[in-house]
Amino acid sequence: MGTRSLRSYLNLPIRYKILFWFVPLLVATITATGVYSFRIAENELTTKIGAEQTSAAKQAIDHLDYIAQDAIDISNFLFLLPDIQALITSDPSSDAYVTRSAIDAINRLMVTRPYFQYLTIYSSHFGSIQFNNKGLSTAMPFEEYRERFRYDDMMKEDAAVAPWSVEVPGKEDSIFSGDTKNKLLLTRVLKNDMDYASEGVLILGIDEKDIRKSYSTSGGGSQIAVIGTDGKVISDSEGSWIGRPMRDLPFFRGASVAPASIRDHIDTSKWVYADVVSPLTGWHVLAVQPRSELVKQLGRIQWLTAVIVCATIVLSLAASWAVAGFISKPIRRVLISMKKFQKGDFTQQVKVLGQDEIGQLGMGYNTMVQRIKELIEDVYSFQLQQKQAELKVLQSQINPHFLYNTLNTIAWTAHKNGDPLVEEMIYALSGMFKISLNQGRDVTDLRQEFQLIDHYLFLQKMRFPSKIAYELELDERIADFTVPKLFIQPLVENAIVHGIESLADDAGFVHVAAALDGDAVRIEVTDNGIGLTAEKLDRVAQTLRSERPSPEGESYALQNIAARVRLFYGEKASLDIQSEAGSGTRVRIRLPYDRR
Repeated sequence: MGTRSLRSYLNLPIRYKILFWFVPLLVATITATGVYSFRIAENELTTKIGAEQTSAAKQAIDHLDYIAQDAIDISNFLFLLPDIQALITSDPSSDAYVTRSAIDAINRLMVTRPYFQYLTIYSSHFGSIQFNNKGLSTAMPFEEYRERFRYDDMMKEDAAVAPWSVEVPGKEDSIFSGDTKNKLLLTRVLKNDMDYASEGVLILGIDEKDIRKSYSTSGGGSQIAVIGTDGKVISDSEGSWIGRPMRDLPFFRGASVAPASIRDHIDTSKWVYADVVSPLTGWHVLAVQPRSELVKQLGRIQWLTAVIVCATIVLSLAASWAVAGFISKPIRRVLISMKKFQKGDFTQQVKVLGQDEIGQLGMGYNTMVQRIKELIEDVYSFQLQQKQAELKVLQSQINPHFLYNTLNTIAWTAHKNGDPLVEEMIYALSGMFKISLNQGRDVTDLRQEFQLIDHYLFLQKMRFPSKIAYELELDERIADFTVPKLFIQPLVENAIVHGIESLADDAGFVHVAAALDGDAVRIEVTDNGIGLTAEKLDRVAQTLRSERPSPEGESYALQNIAARVRLFYGEKASLDIQSEAGSGTRVRIRLPYDRR
C-alpha cells in the first residue's frame, strides 16, 4: 500500500474502514457457510431416504418371515396331527375320510390366521381336503392336480418343502378356479412318521393383497418389490408386476438378472434403492425410488440456500453499516468508564450529550451498569435463600423405614400377647410424631431431641427385648440449646440398624450423651456393635469431608447430618467418627456454644 493510498485510508470515516475490512470477510464466510449447509442438507436427505428405504424393506421382510414361519409351523402341526397321519398311511382302497377332530383343528388354525385364505391337502390315500376362508373358489380335483403338477414326481423327490410360487388368475396352471386374486402358495410334501415316505402334499395360499398391506404404508414414497428365489416378483407396491421375471422391472438393466446379482444390475444413475434379504425364505425386498425425485428436492434446497445466502449477505452489509455508525470519538468516554467499572466501581455513569447513536449507546451503558449492580445484589440474596432451602431439603430427608418396622412390631405384639406394653409403645410412637412435627418449626432444643431418642430406643427395645440396652445423658446447662429438628435420632438409628442388629449375641448397648465442653457443645452417640473396618472407616471419612453426595449412597445418614452441621453452624462445627471392627462405633459432634 503506497503512501497516498495509506493516507486516503487513514482519512476515511471509521464506518468505511470497518466496511473495508469486514465486507469481504462476511461475503466469504456466509458463502462458505451456505455451500457447507447445502452439502449437509444433501447428505442428510440422502441418508434419510436410504434409512427410510432400508426400514421399509426390513419391515416388509419381518412381516413376510412371520407369515412364512407361520406357514411352516402349520405344516409341521398337520404333519404331527395323529388324524392326518392316520389318513396318509391308510389303505387307498379303504375310503378313509378326515375325522371331525382333524377338521376342527384345521378350522382353528385357519380362523386364528386370517391371512391364510386357502388350505388344500392332496393324497392318493383319501379324498382332497379343502378349506377356504372366503369361500370364493375351489381347488381342482386330485386327479387333475396329479396330472398337471407332477404330483408323482414330488412323491419321489426328497425335498420336504417346494419353493414358494405365485399364482396369477387366468393362467393355465391355476390350482384354484373362480378366484380373480393373485395368490402366494406354499407347497409342502407330507410324509408319514413311520418311514418318512412321501404320502401327499399340503398347499397353503395367501392373498397377495394381504402381503402388500404390510409395507404399502411404510415405503415413504419408494416402490417396493418382493422377489422370490426363482427371480419372479411375488408382490409389489403397485400390484402390476406380480408373477413376472425381475428382469422386466424398469429398475434393472441387462437381459438376465438373478436375485443374487440385484446390486450389479440396478441402474444407480436413475434409481436410489435398498435391498434386504430374508434369512428364512431367501426372498429379496427391494425398495426403489427414482433419483429424479431426489434431484428435485436437492434443487429446491439449493435454490433456497442461495436465496438465504444472498439475503444474509445483504442483511450483514446493512448491519455492519449500522454498527459502524455507532462508533465515533466520544466512545472513548465510555471506554474509560468501563475500565473503572471493571475495577469494581459500580457507581459509574457516563454523561449523555444527545439522542444520536452515541447518546443511545451511553444510555444503554448506564442501564447496563445499574442492572449489573442489581444482579449482584440479587445473586447474593439468592445464595442466602438457596442455603436456607438446602437446609430445609436436608432436614426433610428422613427415612420412613422405621415407621413401617415399628407399626409391624406393635401389630405383632398386640396379636400375639395382648400385652399392655402395646399402649406404652403407641404412646412412645405418638410422642415421636409430636416431637418430629414440632408444630412446623425446623429447629428444636436438646431436651426435646433426647425425648425423641428415648421414645425411639424404647420402641427398638420392644422389638429386641434382650438385645438392646441404652443410656441417655443430657447436661441440663445445655438442655435449651437449639439444634435442627431430627438432628441426633438418625445417628442413633444408624447405630441400631448397622451396628447392634448385626450382633450375633444379645449384648447390644447404645450410649447417647450431650455435655458442655468449654466453648462447645459435645454430642456423642456410642454403640458396641460390629463396627467398621479400617478401609471402610477411611472411605466414610472421605465421604464426610466431601460436600457432594456419595454416588453409591453409602453413609447417607452421616452425610446428611454432616451437611446439616455445615449449613446450620458453619465451619466452627465438626463431625468425626471413630470405629474398630468388632468393637463398636462412636460419632462425635462439636457445635459452637454462644452464651449470649
